[in-house]
Amino acid sequence: MTDVGPKARIAGVFDRAAPTYEQTGVEFFGPPGRALVAHAGIATGERVLDLGCGRGNVLFPAAAAVGPTGTVIGVDFAPTMRQLTAEAAKDLPWVRVTSGDAEFPAFRPGSFDVVTGGFMVFLMSDPAAAVARWAHLLRPGGRLAVSTFAESTAAGQAFYADRNAALAPFQLPDPEQGLESKEVGAAQPAWVTGLFDGAYLTDVTTAELTVRSEFPSADAYWTWWLSLGSRRLLERVPARREEAARAAITAVLDKHLRRPGGGYRAETPMRLTVARRPG
Repeated sequence: MTDVGPKARIAGVFDRAAPTYEQTGVEFFGPPGRALVAHAGIATGERVLDLGCGRGNVLFPAAAAVGPTGTVIGVDFAPTMRQLTAEAAKDLPWVRVTSGDAEFPAFRPGSFDVVTGGFMVFLMSDPAAAVARWAHLLRPGGRLAVSTFAESTAAGQAFYADRNAALAPFQLPDPEQGLESKEVGAAQPAWVTGLFDGAYLTDVTTAELTVRSEFPSADAYWTWWLSLGSRRLLERVPARREEAARAAITAVLDKHLRRPGGGYRAETPMRLTVARRPG
């Protein structure tokens, strides 16, 4: 295993996010999780590996799709994520949640009909090598399905630029410099399809969706932001500066996301990509 230090830090962020991840009343990863399962054509009786399973936004729709005659195995590096997801799956005997490094999954070649990865491929230290390893886990004809963020609209780009600029004066130095740029790079269509080409996967298909998220207040937005892996941005704000940072972010929300009737609405474009192992 390589890059244990950075991986452990990223896992720590998700571990701290786990209790509130997708639990703040703002559904964000649920719609693309369900859509990825549908786009991958996961069917009754199939054997599925969900890498970086988190709180189960892909895992549980996959479990519903395969039913009791199938198998779904979720792998995650963050202990609290695993614990909470395993508890939620306790009445589904065909679902297992286990510890593991998604970049180096320890399973036999040809073990699965489908391998899924929801919003995690860009977190790998070497995404192309990871995708090639995942492809070997598929039986002939099996599918690899990943979700990534898609390109933001001009309005979205302006919002993120202003949001990041507003937060920057309050933040301590970033130990994971470049992680945000990885996510932006992965939003380009050729980035993901290029990974699949290198893994000798074929029949690449993509689908796009836009998730609309509603926030009744700026405090609700901040709470939701803390529930994601991107909480790493907020954790770099010292407690003594949090009030000022919140005020700066509220000004950005008022500028870009304020709804006429009150509250805020954000729109996030996402992309689902599926490829098949020849056979």
